[in-house]
Amino acid sequence: MKQFLIKSYPFGELAQMYYPDHNYDSALRHFREEMHLTRGMWPEMVAQGYKEKKKVLTRAQVKVIVKFLDPPI
Repeated sequence: MKQFLIKSYPFGELAQMYYPDHNYDSALRHFREEMHLTRGMWPEMVAQGYKEKKKVLTRAQVKVIVKFLDPPI
């Protein structure tokens, strides 16, 4: 099994890694919703400079996501 690499990712690419069985738009919606609904995650994302509809996630933002959601499968 390949280990997940913490690096900068396009938002849509990472969303599809977390929701591989969804189409692109659905994966985006679910991923954004998950960011808001996971307790404590949204404030940490904002603290790392995340803004709604951002196209590329920084390495630091990806670290926050993995901290709360674990690496994608």
